[in-house]
Amino acid sequence: MKHKLLSLMIIGLIASLTSLTVIMTGCNKIENLSDSGTRLIIDLITGRDLNGEDGSTTVFSDVETLGSIFNDNAAATLRAELINPGSLVNTHYQDVIVDQIDISYTRSDRPNGVEGKDVPYGFSQKVNFLVEVENSTEYGFVLIQQTAKLESPLVELIYGGAEKVLKLEANITFYGKDLAGRRVAPVKGSISVWCANFADEEQ
Repeated sequence: MKHKLLSLMIIGLIASLTSLTVIMTGCNKIENLSDSGTRLIIDLITGRDLNGEDGSTTVFSDVETLGSIFNDNAAATLRAELINPGSLVNTHYQDVIVDQIDISYTRSDRPNGVEGKDVPYGFSQKVNFLVEVENSTEYGFVLIQQTAKLESPLVELIYGGAEKVLKLEANITFYGKDLAGRRVAPVKGSISVWCANFADEEQ
């Protein structure tokens, strides 16, 4: 009798654990990537247009300007929100500090492009800025490094290579943690970049 009772208890425990596993598997995918109850959202990524004006959703990168080489910068508007707003009390500990931005590049005509040959090398930049829950924050960052314009494939655009214009997709990933120290799920966005040795305005 005791053995039978013990067997029933074990079967009940296994059933409970199985049910719990099913419930956890059905959770929000973002929750599975995050220790935090907060997530980051990218509202907008912009850079400079062909006239050098900020706010464009397509970036025009001049690989050489009046004999000099400069970084290309972009700006991202990010906001934070609670993953399950009905189950959490919104406190300042839910706000997010973004601490790293990764940049990589792709091109549609060469989907398996090699860094340093077909596309510029990717890079990371350490940052530190606050995104509050239910608020938006705009932050500027480097989109193409100055050094990338001295390497293939961009340097060939300066010296009249076969490709006069190179169209890239810049892929941006933001990383952060909430003010309680819990990591939030990385969030990714992209922006088109047209690279060329554009004509300089006469001085």
